[in-house]
Amino acid sequence: MKMNSKKLFTSILGMAMAMNLFLPVSSFAKTTPVTNRFCARIDKILSPIDQRIADREAKLQARRQEISDNLAKRISERDSRLLENRTARDQNREEQYVKLEARATTDTQKQAVAAFKATVEIAVSARKSAVDAAIQTLRQSVEQSITSHKSAVDVAISAFKNAKTAAVEKAKADCAAGVDAKTIRETFRTSMKAAQDKFKSDQQAIEKLKGSFESVRISRKQAVDKAFADFKVVMEKARADLKVAFGGNQ
Repeated sequence: MKMNSKKLFTSILGMAMAMNLFLPVSSFAKTTPVTNRFCARIDKILSPIDQRIADREAKLQARRQEISDNLAKRISERDSRLLENRTARDQNREEQYVKLEARATTDTQKQAVAAFKATVEIAVSARKSAVDAAIQTLRQSVEQSITSHKSAVDVAISAFKNAKTAAVEKAKADCAAGVDAKTIRETFRTSMKAAQDKFKSDQQAIEKLKGSFESVRISRKQAVDKAFADFKVVMEKARADLKVAFGGNQ
């Protein structure tokens, strides 16, 4: 039962780490007036930038909630389908057992049918357990990955915002101290560029986390494939034994 995990995390990272979440450093040069007016207008310069960041964060939170709701809905729907399919297969097996029991006329055949039924039920139970365990492992990995990505994204955003705040406070302090306006402006731009470079570096590190989830997804598929392969082997042996009991006519 696939979880569309690649699409899920691509959506999360795409929304969370899109670089237009924050204005590029070059925008400070565009919105900053001549240097001798930088100190007087620093709050006005930063106001639209702060609003843009707040707007992007609000969209990020809305997107996260949408992803969470969609994931819960998909899990519920797939659990329902899995239960329906299993119920249908259980009913089909019971019907087959009834037919076999009706055909069994000798004690040997009756014992063979009973043995066949017991073997099949054990195999079905083992397959269900293996599949359920694989699904549960995948879901836990999804939850852990979402939590890890969310935390990493939040830390990166917080670090950027803190760096911006520190740069602003430094600029205001220098303005109050009478530092040359050009020096203040350049120091501010340098600090903001460093903050954005760090943000980009954090983004690249977060994107690498996707690889750890991919390995779990592959392991889940391998576990499910093995469960069905093991079931097939048991069923082939059980059918062969049953066929012998019915004189090769089963």
